[in-house]
Amino acid sequence: MDQANWAVPRDDFRVQQDVRVRFNEIDGQNIVFSGNYLIYADIGVTEYFRALGEGQPGPYFHQYGTDIREVHSEIDYHAPARLDELITIAARVSHFGRTSFTLHCAIFRGAERLTDIEISYAHLDLDTGKQTALPGSFIAEVRRFETRLPIQD
Repeated sequence: MDQANWAVPRDDFRVQQDVRVRFNEIDGQNIVFSGNYLIYADIGVTEYFRALGEGQPGPYFHQYGTDIREVHSEIDYHAPARLDELITIAARVSHFGRTSFTLHCAIFRGAERLTDIEISYAHLDLDTGKQTALPGSFIAEVRRFETRLPIQD
């Protein structure tokens, strides 16, 4: 993971969603089970596309005859979340490739950073299933939306 993401302050994430840690999300140590952070990140992805006006990434990309598929995820754990704590899932697009993009989610408890998660998505043509260039209008929309501009290859 790009450790520069650890330095992105909470205020630089345009999308932030509060959730409360539920009993079914903790493990025997009474902390959030590690895999559940990817579920939290998925909430961040959904809220990100909702903020762009679409609600879900599928319908957003279907307008272009394309879709996205998660191809890589990486998590850095800094501190655990515990039962009944209010946490904030923050999301931003951090990187554009030619045929892919990366969404960075950070999870906070107040000002304390608990995790950083990067999820990379391949952009695929619906007919062929092969990777295809990201729509320029998507890149432009994200660049207009973001406070901290994504890196672009």
